[in-house]
Amino acid sequence: MMSEICVNKIINDFESEAKYIVLWVAPGNEFGYWYDLSSRSRKPEKFIVTDILAYVAVGRYETQEFVPSQLIQTEASLTDSERQHRDRLWGMMKPAVESEPDIYDGNRRKMLLRVIVAENNISLSYLYKLLDKYWRSGKMKNIFVPRYSNSGARGKVRQAYHNDGERRTKDAHAGKTLSESDRNHFQSAINKYYLTRNKLSLTVVYEKLLQDFYSIKTSENQLELKLLPPNRRPTFRQFEYWYYKNRNIITEQKKRESESTFELTGRGVLGKSDFGLMGPGAQFQIDATVGDIYLVSQFDRSNLIGRPVLYFVLDAFSRMVTGMSVGLEGPSWSGMACAIANMATDKIAYCREYGIEITEAEWPCRHLPSSLVGDRGELISKNADNLANMLGVRVANAPPFRADLKGIVEQQFRIMNINSIALLPGSVKPDISKRGGHDYRLDAILDIRELTQIVVKCILHYNNSHYMDYFERSEAMIRDHVPAIPIKLWEWGIRNCSGALRSFPEEQVRLAVMPTDRATVTAQGIRFKGLFYSSDRAVREAWFEKARSKKTWQVTISYDPRDMAAIYVWNKDEAIHDACWLLDWNGKNAGKCLDEIIFEQRLEKIVAKQLKESEIESKVNLNAEIDAIVAEAAVMSKGLPQKSKKDRVSKIKENRRNEQDAMRLKDNPIIDGEGAGAVRMNSCQETQENKDLDPILQMIRGKVEERLKK
Repeated sequence: MMSEICVNKIINDFESEAKYIVLWVAPGNEFGYWYDLSSRSRKPEKFIVTDILAYVAVGRYETQEFVPSQLIQTEASLTDSERQHRDRLWGMMKPAVESEPDIYDGNRRKMLLRVIVAENNISLSYLYKLLDKYWRSGKMKNIFVPRYSNSGARGKVRQAYHNDGERRTKDAHAGKTLSESDRNHFQSAINKYYLTRNKLSLTVVYEKLLQDFYSIKTSENQLELKLLPPNRRPTFRQFEYWYYKNRNIITEQKKRESESTFELTGRGVLGKSDFGLMGPGAQFQIDATVGDIYLVSQFDRSNLIGRPVLYFVLDAFSRMVTGMSVGLEGPSWSGMACAIANMATDKIAYCREYGIEITEAEWPCRHLPSSLVGDRGELISKNADNLANMLGVRVANAPPFRADLKGIVEQQFRIMNINSIALLPGSVKPDISKRGGHDYRLDAILDIRELTQIVVKCILHYNNSHYMDYFERSEAMIRDHVPAIPIKLWEWGIRNCSGALRSFPEEQVRLAVMPTDRATVTAQGIRFKGLFYSSDRAVREAWFEKARSKKTWQVTISYDPRDMAAIYVWNKDEAIHDACWLLDWNGKNAGKCLDEIIFEQRLEKIVAKQLKESEIESKVNLNAEIDAIVAEAAVMSKGLPQKSKKDRVSKIKENRRNEQDAMRLKDNPIIDGEGAGAVRMNSCQETQENKDLDPILQMIRGKVEERLKK
């Protein structure tokens, strides 16, 4: 397959020993700009795509994936001060760095940076230093996180007013110098009086402001108020200026009108959700739905485990399914994280896990998009911040009840449910609520792995064969005779329009979106969710021996809820992670998702509790039967002739022999007289033999018995 020149692709020049990172590729894939990582020059250079590909073909250039040089930092690991510092620098640099391709041209770049210099009163050299860091990092926002622990007092807000708060001006009614307290009062009055359905004017809100914060009572028993002097209260002009400077037009319309009214008359109408997209990767859409089918457990197929949660990621330009996930949890961030990680996964290896062999051309999607659109659910969580800050993906959320803004992925759910899932055993039917209707849940025979196989095959069919008669092709597509099939649109877009796809290592994407938790190092292994793992590093550093001799400790891990065969232990000091695998005796859980393992663990606890109850009940009955036997024996022992202790003890051996003879007779019943005579004859012969024993042997036997009695 021809090498792709996309954003963040690293290109090595073997002749000059230079290393370049691709910063931007023009629509049409004709030219782009790259940045020399091996040089101290801070100027991006222009390149021609065909020249690069030609050099790659002859072996002068080599392309490779971009690997960040600094430690990945999740949003949760940042302090408030670090986050504020980053956001301040990003807010300052954002207008310039997003002005592509102007920022890569020397003259235009200088004009853009001079605007920032004028607005922020900083040096031009400092901005070039920030640009250098941003471009070298793969254009990640998190590069602006400070790398020092003690930054002093720089950046703190200074209050610009005199001790008495009075403005130094000739106008006696010019008001006061505003303080932070005044601005808080303004915000309080706006929230209380202006952003309501009463629709009060700013003039009335200003009067309410003076009433609440800038007046005093003339008497304790009267309601009459007296305003503070003009130099101790803000003017209406100051209040009005502050409001329009900090005004949020969307919030204002929603609060003063209504949410539904704003959506109907106030929101911007941008037309079709895919209109104006520059090519594959410009926008991916992601969403989840509960599958219309019931599944059985992989552990015990007689157990129903409910309905799965399906996630799909689609490229808005080509309608190509670029990522997917089938799980039991959600809709939640864990499920969405699996689908996002699947976007950057090598699809050949992924399909092979489910016994499906494909070629690269059948599913060539292993990139991140420029922007990701989803619901106001998982993507507004703090976990989603890592997409923007660590991977440079812009995140957008559709408002409530606005599924039309991500209609492309919604259409995929309809296609999947109608054409595939509805035909499977255990699929949801509409007549279950009717009297006498069949319970379709009892028809379930598929487990989650088998359903995933079916979904993957459906996606391959959709991507490579589904003709979209509803798709509106562009003039260029019509001219090039591109059929409205997702794979054909994707390939055409890569050749003619691409520049929005982003290349990141699969492992980095997985670690950026996978959930994190704490695991415990024990003598039996690294314990997490009742499962036990080990790693080369843990064995090499004798973790388990230390845990046994001293005490357990916890480590930070990341894990993939779809497959608990491995977890990843973080080593923040060395900026690495260690893969840990299930121990052999825990291997039954390999390939199982976390929800299914938890379900099985809970089921085992319930069964164990029931068996324990049955065991206790059986033991109680056993004790009762033993007591009855003992009581019966006690009754039979009453009324027997009294014997001395000596008599009872001295005849133990004789009694034992008599008991043995009696038991032999009982175990070998006599059928006729001849048999009885034979037994009696044998008994007489034994008695005669005892009488004829040598006197010395009799003496020895007597002494032995005497010792035994003692």
